Amino acid sequence: MKKGKELLSVTGRFVFIVGLFFSVYVFAMFQGGKVSWTIFYMLTPFLLYSIALFAYPMNNIKAERIIRTKTIERGGKLAVTVKLTRTVPFPLLYTVAIEKWADPSMVKNTKNRTKQIFLFGFKKHMEFSYEIDKLPRGEHIVEGVEIEVSDFFGWIQKRIFIELKDAILVYPNTTSIKYVPINAQYDRGSLISPFSLVKDTTMATGVRDYQSGDRVTWIHWKSFARTQNLMTKEFEDRQSEDIIVLLDGRESNLFEEQVELAASIVEEAANHQANIAFVSVGAETVAFPFIHSADQLHDVFGHLAKIRPVAAEDVQPLASTLPAVAGSVVLVTSNPDWTFIQSMMAIVKNTKSIVCFVLVDGESALPPQLQEQIRFAKAKGITIHALSRKQFSEAFKEVAS
Repeated sequence: MKKGKELLSVTGRFVFIVGLFFSVYVFAMFQGGKVSWTIFYMLTPFLLYSIALFAYPMNNIKAERIIRTKTIERGGKLAVTVKLTRTVPFPLLYTVAIEKWADPSMVKNTKNRTKQIFLFGFKKHMEFSYEIDKLPRGEHIVEGVEIEVSDFFGWIQKRIFIELKDAILVYPNTTSIKYVPINAQYDRGSLISPFSLVKDTTMATGVRDYQSGDRVTWIHWKSFARTQNLMTKEFEDRQSEDIIVLLDGRESNLFEEQVELAASIVEEAANHQANIAFVSVGAETVAFPFIHSADQLHDVFGHLAKIRPVAAEDVQPLASTLPAVAGSVVLVTSNPDWTFIQSMMAIVKNTKSIVCFVLVDGESALPPQLQEQIRFAKAKGITIHALSRKQFSEAFKEVAS
């Protein structure tokens, strides 16, 4: 319907121009005189250009988008370059190029930087660049480029939309957390658990002869100075813990902070070789089994970029296929009501502990209802830690203490 109206409008304008051309010619023929023919000759170039523009094939214009910013975090800047090419070197005058976004509010504060007006002329190649500041977290879709050309007086206006879809992922910000294992055990004097063993290089328990493949940082230089024999430090084998991070996907004023804390925990725990799994609870339960590669971690962050909060009544029950865990469950929420926590406990079995990080507004006192929820959960044996954004880096330190 829209294309039909545009075609009818352009056709009507073309009929008007042709009619104007013949009207001016007839007027000059019958009226005669220098003035009449001067008017005819002055208008003729403009009218002929408008007629030629009407016949110009707009579909020979192609577009290419280059996204110069590879990774964007919440509040970051997107830099884009759009290249336009064509095969027919017709002299285009007033050309307007507009990037079309699925969500127009994305570009409402860009001061029309996504809209460019330029003189194409006889050029076959043209490009323009723009930037969008302070991007919100999420998946943002840019649908294509709209090109509009016009003649001198705006009599003929032609428009084409070039579909060029791109999805821009804006990831949550992450905070560097001082990671401390919640239930780390050592192989001496403790029960053997299914945790994987990693070397704790902060605790040397003895020395042994150097073997090929030992790291240089493990060499005991004091022994070498005394005996002239290379000796290697022996370290305690630490059992790395299993962790499931559960993100509460219910609507909240602090939902963005919840996402950022969950992303920070997953990133830091993965960097410290913990066997970490991630689960988000919302309109659907999305589970990522234990993360052992950069690709798996990237998938988690892709999900965290797209996740949207849902109303409490729209939360779907947790699936019974959550990863089995023999370690700890970390619940990230801002509404620690017992009904929700109990549903987490019912589905996650064999856990050694449940730690609940409750996001709070650090600028004001805790509401009485939230204080009551925290007291009740603690009475049920749940470890609760209320955190503001400024306390993210010390989150695990508080748990370990």
